[in-house]
Amino acid sequence: MIGTGVLVEKAISILAKQFKLDKVLDYVENPNEADKEIKNLRARVESLEKMAHPQREFVICNQCKKQIEEL
Repeated sequence: MIGTGVLVEKAISILAKQFKLDKVLDYVENPNEADKEIKNLRARVESLEKMAHPQREFVICNQCKKQIEEL
């Protein structure tokens, strides 16, 4: 039984090297350039949303059909 465990481990390590699975796992599990850029962009958008003024409300006049600013 102990021999089969060692054999399975060797087979897995050979397959991982053959198909470069260690690099694939590294790419999937660790943050890469795209993840860092997305994090940076989200921070910038949140900052801009905090600085932006609230949307203004307009009402249309029934007589002249022009917009009247804020109620």
